[in-house]
Amino acid sequence: MIDVKLTDQTRTFLCSLLSGVLLGAVYILFKCLRTSWGNRKIPTVVCDVLFMLFFTVITCLFSIGFTDGFVRYYVVAGEIAGLFVFKLTLGVVVYKLYELIFKLISRINRFIQKNISVFLKKLLKAWHKMLYNKVSKKAKSAN
Repeated sequence: MIDVKLTDQTRTFLCSLLSGVLLGAVYILFKCLRTSWGNRKIPTVVCDVLFMLFFTVITCLFSIGFTDGFVRYYVVAGEIAGLFVFKLTLGVVVYKLYELIFKLISRINRFIQKNISVFLKKLLKAWHKMLYNKVSKKAKSAN
């Protein structure tokens, strides 16, 4: 068994907490993507699988860099703790901000779509008048 000093373990645990905060930020990103796609099962499953793969890759790279390729329990515990700390503190704020921005963009989008559809309906109703005037002007100029 490899002898690891307590200071190295402490430093590794603190770095794994920071890695967990990074993972928490990525989790919030995937949560925002899921929210923007609605409450459908397929995007939820895809986002969850991609996040698990990302978590696995980060844990593997972290273990290679800090513990010579050995996956230590305290590294995984530190990453999970950092993820939950971010998710329960700054993640709440970021997600609320995202919800506000998403609602604002949705309202603007609905407003634009409504006004464009009203404009197009008025344009289509008046289309025959515009076309008739154009044809009448050509007929008058031909005479």
